[in-house]
This record gives sequence, structure tokens and C-alpha cells, in this order.
Amino acid sequence: MINKISNAILLGVGVLLLQSCGGDTKKKHEEASKPNVLFISVDDLNDWTGVAKGHPDVKTPNLDRLAQKGVYFSNAHASVAVCTPSRLAVLSSLAPTTTGCYTNKSGTPNQEIWNEVSLLPAYFRKNGYHTMACGKIEGHACWAIEDDFESQKLWNERKPRAYALTEKLINDGNRYGAPDFYPFPMGGSGTVKYNKEHGTNFPGFSLCAGPIDREYLPKGKMPDELNVEWAIDRLQNDYDKPFMLGVGFLRPHVPYTAPREYFDMYPLNEIEIPKAIENEFADIPIYGKAMAEGITDPGAELIVNTISPAYRKELVQGYLAAITFMDAQLGKLLDALDNSKYAKNTIIVLWSDHGQCFGEKRNWRKNNIWNEATVSPMIWVAPGITAQGKVNRNEVSLLDIYPTLTELCGLERKEQYDGENIKPLLSDMSVKRNKPVISTWTYGSHSIRRNKWRYIRYNDGSEELYDEENDFGEHVNLAEKSEYKDVIAKLKQYLPKDVYQPTEKNKEFHMINNRVKRWTKNPETMPEWLK
Repeated sequence: MINKISNAILLGVGVLLLQSCGGDTKKKHEEASKPNVLFISVDDLNDWTGVAKGHPDVKTPNLDRLAQKGVYFSNAHASVAVCTPSRLAVLSSLAPTTTGCYTNKSGTPNQEIWNEVSLLPAYFRKNGYHTMACGKIEGHACWAIEDDFESQKLWNERKPRAYALTEKLINDGNRYGAPDFYPFPMGGSGTVKYNKEHGTNFPGFSLCAGPIDREYLPKGKMPDELNVEWAIDRLQNDYDKPFMLGVGFLRPHVPYTAPREYFDMYPLNEIEIPKAIENEFADIPIYGKAMAEGITDPGAELIVNTISPAYRKELVQGYLAAITFMDAQLGKLLDALDNSKYAKNTIIVLWSDHGQCFGEKRNWRKNNIWNEATVSPMIWVAPGITAQGKVNRNEVSLLDIYPTLTELCGLERKEQYDGENIKPLLSDMSVKRNKPVISTWTYGSHSIRRNKWRYIRYNDGSEELYDEENDFGEHVNLAEKSEYKDVIAKLKQYLPKDVYQPTEKNKEFHMINNRVKRWTKNPETMPEWLK
């Protein structure tokens, strides 16, 4: 009897072990069949690409090559045209009106949500992916969430965002506190030089450009070059599960520096610069004017024009050189993937966190809700799914990356998201997103992008409306014309509700509102070019 019981127990244990092993085998098989993900972020890249033709001189052979493999979304827009809130929106698929993260330093007032919503790399890691990253993928808000919530660990492997700075590099960067954004121009920022020579105190010294000699750099390489080497090494390794490899390019973010050979590709006397339109602000409400002056007092338009008549062109040259430098690093990464065992089973998604302005609307950064700031290149390559060499001109949001990527990778997602799964748009260029695309800058100011229209409503209730087909530069505000009232009424219904009131940390919001108050009380204090 005892032997029979023992045999029965052993048989039961054996069955359980076989079931367990079978379950593990099935799980491993499912994981192995899932595609890998190459997740590429580019900092501050607008539509100056060969495909989008945003600038006639730009050279981006590798971006163009990637676009030929898949679909280029030429009408993709950031939720917020500044780094940290945009990147949080991408990695959570939650809009700033959901998280409360409106600016780089505003934080995320809606803390409860991070117990319910996983940041994208954390979600992939929880679902059997080996996650790795180098360069700039996240921002301050994502780091804070990862620190505060145990479930939000993003990466299994993370290359430290550090750069071996020399004392010379630090001095030329005016001791700027973010090491991976170095190098600054050799000899220092043009703004800092001007301040020393003229006794001024102009802020925003990172708005500068200049070529870099290789011997000036640690190991003769820029941070992006070192990051790509790390990523290439990862593509040569073996993995027992699918991987997500995040590669974040720092350029073309300010300062606009790159090795000298990239500047040589853009002779200063041959490049074009964006045209500033006279009297463009005559039909723009005062809140829009206050936003246009930018995040510094005085605004960058005054600073750029004061430093030098050629400074505007030098900045454009530097941006073009930085774009082509970044593009060359992208080429190395794509070559490594093509030559790896993962070439046929890897989804590629490339995106930029927002655009960048070069005097359009007299703005020199981003930090607004016009096209030059919100537009963001987005490229998808999903083997067997995406069309090849197509340009999709329908409006989409960077919020759409998360739900689309989880769908493509077969990961069921029941968590909240504000973006849309745009998988149908990857193969059919005629399909449209269900809802309009919304972009926000500081509390209570939003733009609605739908079909050919951009509707803007500012925090004070003032409005703008642009016909993007006939006025892509957004030079003529149609909001006050009676024949467009029905258009505005239809678009206005999509305005989000702002829940999280601006805190003291939302300095940009307070700066804009203080300008409005100052200019309203003393109109003569408004810069002439904004009148």
C-alpha cells in the first residue's frame, strides 16, 4: 500500500514537472518568436530631412535609406515641444493633461497613475524582453518615476550617460551641468563671448554653433559616436529572449557642434536660412506673442540679431552639420543591424522628441505650438507589415508609438493610454487616425491638428487658425474670419481639459503670463518685431 502511494506521489510529481517544463518551453518559444525592437530617439530634429525636404541643403542619406525600407510619417507631432514632457509622453502614451507634466521641471503631479501604467521599456521588460539603452531616451520625469516606483525599472542594461570631459571642454562650455551635451564650440559659446566683450548678460548661452577638431575631443569622439559603438557591440551578442535596444542621439540638440568635416559639407556662403516675415505678428494674439519670445528674457530673436549679423546663418550651418553628423552615426547602426543575425526579425522605430525653430515666428528654440516646434520625423520599419518607401502625410502623434509597438510585438495591453494604435497606417497611406492630434505648451494652451487645419487656443481664450495646405508656414491667422467659425467649432470640441494647475516649477507658464500682464499695462515694452 505504501509503495502504491509512493508511486502515485512520484507519478503526480512527474506530471507536474512535465507540465512545468512544458509551460516553460512554451513560454520560451513564444518569447523567441517575438520580434526584436530597435528604438531610436533623435534630439530636436525637425523636418530638415531629405525625405521631408524641410531644408533644401540638408544631407541625410541614412535617414532617407531607412525611410526607403518602411514608412516615413511627415506629419507626426509631439505632445509637448520640449524634451522631458515629450519623452514622458512617448514612453507612457499619456498626454501632459493626464500626467500633469507640462515642462522640463514641472514634475508629474498625477503620481497615482504610475502604479497602473508602465513606462514602455518597463512594460517590455515585464513581458519577456531584454531591454538595453544608450544615449538620450528618457528625461527627468522618467528617471524620477523609475526611482520612486519599483515596478518601473526601465532597462536591464544601461550605458551611463557620462562623457570624460577635460578642463578645456568644461571651460568652453561655461561649466554647463549636463556632460553628455558637450562639446560646446572651441573657444566657447558666441553668447558668452559677446557678454564678456560688451558687458551684457544675455542668457541662453547653449544657443551656439561651431566645428570641432578631433584632437579636442576625449578619445577623438563625440558622445553619439561612443554610444553607437556600445549599441553595435550589443547587436553582436547572443540573447535567449527578444530584445529592445534603445539608442538615443543627442545631436542635433544645442550646442550645434560636430566634427569639422561635417561643417565643411555646408559652406556658410552657400546655405539658405529660413525667412522671417515682416508684420507676421499683426494678427497673432498677445498670448501667442508672449509665447513667441521664448524661454528667456530678452528673447533669443533679439540676442541672435545683436551678437552678429552672421550669427543666424552660423546657427543654421551648425544645425545642418549636426544633423548630418547624427545621420552618419545612424548609418553605422543600420549597417550593424543589417550585418547581424537580427536583421530580418527586428522592428525599427525612429522618432524625434519635437522640432526646432530657426527664426520662423521669430522663435529660436521650440517651446510653442506652431508647426516648426511640434513636427517630428517618425519612421517605422516592421518586416512583413510596413509598406516600403512610402510617405504617410496623415497627422499622427508621438503618443501613438507605444500602443502601435505593443500591437506589433503581440503584447496585450490593458493599461490606459492617450495615443492610438496606428498599425493600419503602416501599410495603407489612405487610412486616418481616429482623433485629431493635440500638442500642448505649458498649462492651458493647446493646438489641434486635423486634416488641413491647425487650431490654437491659448490659456487666455485667444485663438489662431491656419490652413496648412495653403499656408504651411502658418503666416495668416484665420481665426477672426467669420467664414471659419464652423471649422473652429468642430475643432474646439477636441480641446483637452487641464486638470493639474501650474505649480511654481512651471516657470515658463508664469513667464508667459507675466509678459502678457507687462505688455498689456505698458504696450511700449513689447519688442517692435512682435507688434
